[in-house]
Amino acid sequence: MGKKFISIIWGYHRQIFSFDKKQNYHMLPLEAMQEEWFDCEIFAIDSEVQIQEDPNFIKWVKVIYYKNVFEYLYYLFKNRREIIYSNSLTIKTLLVWLIWKKTVFMAHDQVLPLETKKMKREMVLFFYKFFSFIRVINSGEYRLLHNESIHSHVLPLSISDEFYSENTKRDNLIFVWNLYFDKNPGFLLETMRSVLLYFPNISLHIYWEDRYNDNWKNFQDVVNEYWLAKNIIVHWFVPHNELKEVFQHSLIYINTSISEWQCLAVYEAWLSWCVLCLQNILSFPSVFWDQALYHDTHEDLSKNIIQVLNNKHLFLDIVKRNQKMILEKYNYNYIKNQTKEMFLKLN
Repeated sequence: MGKKFISIIWGYHRQIFSFDKKQNYHMLPLEAMQEEWFDCEIFAIDSEVQIQEDPNFIKWVKVIYYKNVFEYLYYLFKNRREIIYSNSLTIKTLLVWLIWKKTVFMAHDQVLPLETKKMKREMVLFFYKFFSFIRVINSGEYRLLHNESIHSHVLPLSISDEFYSENTKRDNLIFVWNLYFDKNPGFLLETMRSVLLYFPNISLHIYWEDRYNDNWKNFQDVVNEYWLAKNIIVHWFVPHNELKEVFQHSLIYINTSISEWQCLAVYEAWLSWCVLCLQNILSFPSVFWDQALYHDTHEDLSKNIIQVLNNKHLFLDIVKRNQKMILEKYNYNYIKNQTKEMFLKLN
């Protein structure tokens, strides 16, 4: 019987089908381990799609779809001596800790639930202690888990160089993320009111799904109530292969999330020549340091946006340095080789 590598994936969805191969974070580990002569399997929990239809699907990978918890637990027990990589922060994916052998976990939202969600946070911390280690993507999360005596390994995602752009003639603001509470979109309303006093023709474009719910009103409804419909344009889902062009018309990328971890869109915007205006939370300053602008309040964000709009040329060198760093440290082949090293430590 040969070596086996198993990826436990929760919630595979059609959006991933539009990913460039170089940043398909589900397929990269499978390709890496196939190259090391592992038999590879996906155990898909609550998948929205047939994973084999993904254009980037890795040949010879076996896919098993979740039916019930008893089948799942039996599968884990049967494969307890194999390398198992579980990702996405759900109870089902955290159950991998039960086998307590060669197991790696990666969250796809944030490394730990917010401190305001105390019970959930404590439960996740308890589960984490039983994994061989937790994969994190920056030094801030490594230090956070180290302080909790939890082993972790820093390995960022790969970013497609297809997002690279040198076009500097752009004006729009952009926010790319689903609209719901943890992404803090209400923050943008007062921000835009302030910015429009100085730049009345500026527009903010928001992409992906409107899941916002404020007394039964979605975000578009609230925007209309604020009389901002001409300046805040809520678009629907945009496939990744179209997102490249969207970024290349945008000067400033805004993130207001209060619970963020990897956030691919930030890196994509970085490579696309966008100036970054980011929420001052753990996941951003430990990666972008002083090469982004940070905010805690909507007043901070307004000042940062106005600063950029008044002095675009001052940010040219910063953006170039950001692009150089991503092309060197976040490229597909480098991350794939680092992925192999990470998993082979367990074998």
